[in-house]
Amino acid sequence: MAVVDLGWATVAANSSFQWFIHGWSSNQAVTYSIVVFGAPAPGVLNPLGKATLTQGETYRHVDDTLAHLVYIQNNAPFNPCDVHLLAQVESL
Repeated sequence: MAVVDLGWATVAANSSFQWFIHGWSSNQAVTYSIVVFGAPAPGVLNPLGKATLTQGETYRHVDDTLAHLVYIQNNAPFNPCDVHLLAQVESL
């Protein structure tokens, strides 16, 4: 089992972000998780870090690897949030 840091994104207040990730083999099980930090915004003294992660469709990509589409929804009403996307990968 390995944990891979796939990167980070800044998601605006009350907005969502889609992430298309490919390169997984057919014998890998992948579970995604996020680490969320509230980002500063004008007039917001204590930025809220609150987001929802949803794993969507799985595809066979053109390079013959598996691809996943994940959605991240920022639930903070007044400030953006920084989100780090992690993947726990286990080969079967």
